Amino acid sequence: MKAFSFDIEYLCEKMSDMSGLPIRIYKKGELIKTYANVSLIYDPVILYIDELNNLSGNVNYYISENFDYYGIINSKDLKIIIGPSRLSPLNNQELSDLAFSLNVPNKDMDAFITSMNAIIPMPLDSIIQMMCTINHILNNEKLNLSDFQIKESKNENINYENLSSPSDIYKNYNIEKQIIEMVKSGNVELLNNWVKNAPSIRSGVLSSNLLRHNKNTFIVTTTLISRAAIEAGMAIEDAFKLSDSFIQKCENAKDINEFNALQYDMVLTFTKEINILKNKTNNHLSNEVYHYIVHHISEAIKTEDIANSLYISRSHLSTIFKKSQGISLNEYIRQIKIDKAKELLKDDSKSIVLISDYLGFSSSSHFNRIFKKITGITPKEYRKSI
Repeated sequence: MKAFSFDIEYLCEKMSDMSGLPIRIYKKGELIKTYANVSLIYDPVILYIDELNNLSGNVNYYISENFDYYGIINSKDLKIIIGPSRLSPLNNQELSDLAFSLNVPNKDMDAFITSMNAIIPMPLDSIIQMMCTINHILNNEKLNLSDFQIKESKNENINYENLSSPSDIYKNYNIEKQIIEMVKSGNVELLNNWVKNAPSIRSGVLSSNLLRHNKNTFIVTTTLISRAAIEAGMAIEDAFKLSDSFIQKCENAKDINEFNALQYDMVLTFTKEINILKNKTNNHLSNEVYHYIVHHISEAIKTEDIANSLYISRSHLSTIFKKSQGISLNEYIRQIKIDKAKELLKDDSKSIVLISDYLGFSSSSHFNRIFKKITGITPKEYRKSI
């Protein structure tokens, strides 16, 4: 076939127009061009650029903990990054979380939300097909979806002999029950003490490949732990999102040595969440109120908003909440936001103004006043103290 020339910038521009996805061209590590339907003044790719630059091979992809995915094509000194995209649009709180991660100031928030909403949700398979097309032109290589299965470890296969005896099965079942009960109790101290003397476990065979076996075991364990957390009062949406996040981390793992730390981190995170929940709520209504606040933490939450979400009157909600918790609902909302502020103030890269905006306060002075009223010191003083 006769050789032909092509314009890579023109190709990427048209691919971006066709797909609605941002496409960036890097040369020798330097960004030379970005194509997008709207101006990406705060490009989310910078949150993952180190991970993306470390991906080898002509074609690869990366899935973030928030389930945004990026496609990467490498060709000599060129790197093309497509995305992000995902299966469903970001909701308001997810957009606020992303903006906070990118240090988007309040004055640019509307433009940022517009730009992110303009990115078209798309299956990962479709992005892979796009990458195959560009890769064929750049690298003269023909790839298909079947070439993009999860890469497994080169470790030897599992030895099936004596892997799971009947005594192992009963031992594993009892250990599983212990872990689940610790998660449901939210007892972080008990979990940490248990881990110091944790017994060894032999799991059943879920795959002949050792890495795949560990991944499958992790997925099963995470599913059981998330169900236990739901039974303990965690919102189903929160439990599934956290579970999916850890499973994604597991699937991105390339080394068996990562699993011990990841498994402990997963169990500990769920246990901490239940601990927080039990400390903040002691009945079903309070549980529902707490979940609403957490999922709308960036908004100026009103009692009427929560009442409407629970299909009860504002006055009835205020009365029964004050009776059960001993404080007004407005005080409770402020307390949750200030607790979140304390957590965010540990990160010096986030300005106090940015934190104030993220938490839905009308101004930084309002935030300072409420913070000092509750804690006795200003946010600046609190940050210095830690």
